[in-house]
Amino acid sequence: MNVILIVLDTWRRDHVGCYDNSRIHTPNIDRFAERSAVFENAYLASYPTLPCRRDIATGRYEFPWRGWGGIEPDDVTLGGTVHEAGKVSYFFTDVYHHWTSNPGSGYWRPFSGFDFVRGQERDRYVTDSDIVFDNRTLDYPPHNRPEQPHFRNAQYIRKEERDWFSPQLFSRAARWLQHNADQEFFLMIDSFDPHEPWDPPRHYVKLYDDSDGDVMEYPVAPYDWVDGNLTEAELKRVQAIYAGEVTMVDRWVGHFLDQVENMGLMDETMIILASDHGTHNGDHGRTGKNWVLWNEITRIPMIVWHPEFGHGARPVQFVQPVDYFPTVIEAMGLPDGVNLHGQSLIPFLRDEDAPGRDAILYGQFSGTCNITDGEYVLLQGVDESNPPVYAYSSIIANRNQFDWGADVLRSKQTPARHPEKHKTRLYHMPSDPDQENDLADSEPDALARMQSLMVEKLSAIDAPPELLVRLGLKKEGLWNRIF
Repeated sequence: MNVILIVLDTWRRDHVGCYDNSRIHTPNIDRFAERSAVFENAYLASYPTLPCRRDIATGRYEFPWRGWGGIEPDDVTLGGTVHEAGKVSYFFTDVYHHWTSNPGSGYWRPFSGFDFVRGQERDRYVTDSDIVFDNRTLDYPPHNRPEQPHFRNAQYIRKEERDWFSPQLFSRAARWLQHNADQEFFLMIDSFDPHEPWDPPRHYVKLYDDSDGDVMEYPVAPYDWVDGNLTEAELKRVQAIYAGEVTMVDRWVGHFLDQVENMGLMDETMIILASDHGTHNGDHGRTGKNWVLWNEITRIPMIVWHPEFGHGARPVQFVQPVDYFPTVIEAMGLPDGVNLHGQSLIPFLRDEDAPGRDAILYGQFSGTCNITDGEYVLLQGVDESNPPVYAYSSIIANRNQFDWGADVLRSKQTPARHPEKHKTRLYHMPSDPDQENDLADSEPDALARMQSLMVEKLSAIDAPPELLVRLGLKKEGLWNRIF
């Protein structure tokens, strides 16, 4: 069986019809979801972009050990496993981190082949001096991200909608199918959109905001509080441009899925469509990312088509990106992976009542470690004394974000800069789905139970013991019971 994995960066769960949003136009994904399995409890594992990609590549949690970085030399990867089994694995992406000088290269190397679409965000692609660059596109509230390469690249590349980055990506993937459908394959399409900068063709924005242009075009919302940065009209515009980006991506995902169907591949191909994480878009008074990992960031859409199972199903088991590795190798009939943290999705497609996890971990390296059992969500913050955190990597580029000690494999992190971001929070999901009422101080029994569950789950994956010290979980009755 073939497997296609499509990852849409920064695609919010509530911006698609199958998750009860009738306002956002996603007709192609909605049509795909109607006959597929829509997972109700899909969460990120490691946040943000590249840590999630290593979750996918290795089937193992990234965040307890290290942060932003590339593939390690001894990593057993999904693309490499398929390739070494004599089948074709191919990687399409416009996520520029994969080829820039940032410590993120290597994710594409184990695949049988790969293709890059150049020009997104800070990709220094076009240098032509005769491009007249409109600097007004950078004049948004105080968030000094150097987006100029994106807009210079865009002015060079774009003549029609097909030239936008997401259309390029899915068009190339559709073309690839025409030449590779006669062999069993694993195809991963890693789309940077709808990640900011948000600049879809204007007709998509007009679906959500038909103002006459007096409101500035925001290519990206400030990673900050709404108050003091955006007026009500400006926030509406930000939300409209993001929604327009989502609808553009839906149009071209549909183009690709139509190619799969028109070639008669649906009966022999499993398709996973998901996000890595969401973004704040006015929720909790914030825009942008890199703040508290509330549900708008952590709960992700995950829609899965299997030729035989799960049609129209709504599985409720907890699932995460670490599950793609075991799912793909089961679907393709390859040997079980070794030391994986993930579990195959296929049993949940066969039987919606199949037993799953009782709780899941997720989080960000050096920040909060989070866990949910479906009733409570615990965001376990950093201990007030800010104990060290250690990054485990054999790659210099992965380690240069830290102050290094003598041991080349371990590094002490600098002190946490945002105590509010790293505080411990507890929410009761049935009564407080928007996570507005923090119960960490008022429900000590529930807090202790979730902390104990977190220690148990971290122990089960052999997480570094010093992580529990940093999280303030090395307590009598917690630590001693597990270690």
